[in-house]
Amino acid sequence: MRTMVQDLLKTISALQNTAIGNCRKRIEDAAAKTKKILGSDPQDADAQRRCEKPSRGVTSVLKGKHGL
Repeated sequence: MRTMVQDLLKTISALQNTAIGNCRKRIEDAAAKTKKILGSDPQDADAQRRCEKPSRGVTSVLKGKHGL
């Protein structure tokens, strides 16, 4: 019984680590994509400077900029 519990805990831990790793990868991919988009247009230089230290939260900035 004890080994079964340990096996389940190991499985749960492995699933958590995999999920966290997948989330980090998606976040890094999205950040890289955003950098490409912002870096491709000279008019976005002002937007990039504004986005570096927003006075509002990320969600508010996205809502205002993209209507999300």
